[in-house]
Amino acid sequence: MADQPKPPKKPILPTLTRLAADSLVETIDGPVEIVKLVGKVMPVLTRFPSGDLGFRMMTQIREIEPEADLIRLTNADGQVLRVGADHVFVRASGEEARAREIAAGDELDSGWSYPRGYEVPDAAEYAEDARGKAWHDPVIVRTVESGERGPLYGASVKETKSYYLTFGARSRAQE
Repeated sequence: MADQPKPPKKPILPTLTRLAADSLVETIDGPVEIVKLVGKVMPVLTRFPSGDLGFRMMTQIREIEPEADLIRLTNADGQVLRVGADHVFVRASGEEARAREIAAGDELDSGWSYPRGYEVPDAAEYAEDARGKAWHDPVIVRTVESGERGPLYGASVKETKSYYLTFGARSRAQE
């Protein structure tokens, strides 16, 4: 029996994602570390052009650099995210920005929202400066630090080409 030719492999798309192994992605199963998704296909939270939230498939999840400088971001709720300098976020304004361009006080597009006028409860699980105030939708970057190193992971997302991290911010997967 003659060897059958194998179908050509799908090309690997260039990625704008540069996540540290422990970065949590908002999947249909809840938060999952990107490193645990390598080689899999997973529905992830995204925003459609209409503004609605929904799920699309994250594919081509892979290690893209074995060792790289990492930037550590902390949001107003105290959540921490580590990414590569070229990781692309979506600002609250809709503009894109690489992690190296993000500064304390910057506002990033948020995947969570409450009705207009909602007040944050005066409870310990909320940042002190947010308690008892009207809900402010964007993810607010509290600190930006560098100095750590680690592997970076990338992925693609079908249709919307973006996804949300458990950190709250939307990221671009590819052009």
